[in-house]
Amino acid sequence: MFHFLTTLPLSVIYLISVLLILVALSCGYLLGKRLARQREDQQDSSIGSAVAAMLGLLAFMLALTFNMTSERFSERKALLLDEVNAIETTFLRSDFLPAAERARVRQLLTEYAEVRSTDPTRRSMVETFEAMARSEEIHGALWQLLGSSQDSDAVNAIHVRAFYESLNEVIDLHSKRVQVGLIYQIPGAIWAALYAISALAVFGLGVQLGINARGSAPVAISLALAFALVILLIADLDRAGEGLLVVNQEPMRDLAERMTNQQQ
Repeated sequence: MFHFLTTLPLSVIYLISVLLILVALSCGYLLGKRLARQREDQQDSSIGSAVAAMLGLLAFMLALTFNMTSERFSERKALLLDEVNAIETTFLRSDFLPAAERARVRQLLTEYAEVRSTDPTRRSMVETFEAMARSEEIHGALWQLLGSSQDSDAVNAIHVRAFYESLNEVIDLHSKRVQVGLIYQIPGAIWAALYAISALAVFGLGVQLGINARGSAPVAISLALAFALVILLIADLDRAGEGLLVVNQEPMRDLAERMTNQQQ
């Protein structure tokens, strides 16, 4: 139902966050001033406690979602390094194969590393899916070469098994990176709850400011920008191929360069 919240561009998410918080704060402030005029001689001390509770709940939601995204960001970095090691191990174990298959395997693995070393922020979604499709094509080609090498009597079965294990790990890590990077994201329902709690908490704060006849436009704008910035940071961490907080692909690029040099 709320899936569209996970597909909006980061700039749109930031704009929505700022506008939502400004509107909620303004509405709360206007309501607070109206209530203050109606009950000039009455002070409701429970408003401050309610606002503090809502802000505490908002802080909990922000911490929860930030923790979810930061853990997944760390997992994406770990999976990248694991994949680099697995590809390099497979490249080295290609020495166990016959000469004809060995050259082709190394060529395919080098192309595979180059395909996966591209900065995701510089690719469109179409290019991303094309790279994924090419990666899977290379998996199939490597698997066929492994099958043909098993038919050769000159190949030691133990060596073929060692190459098979590392190749299988490369394929498994591809699936994990796709799942963690493109599919596992903050559910839309959590985004909706985060926005709802943010609006209610800021609305309550606006009511309190209105009742106390205090408040200024610069403070309101600063508050909106601060809350929206935190939400933007969470959204940025949640996206594998968009924004400023992306996993550095330098280890994969270095591997592709080393593999290319070894074939020259």
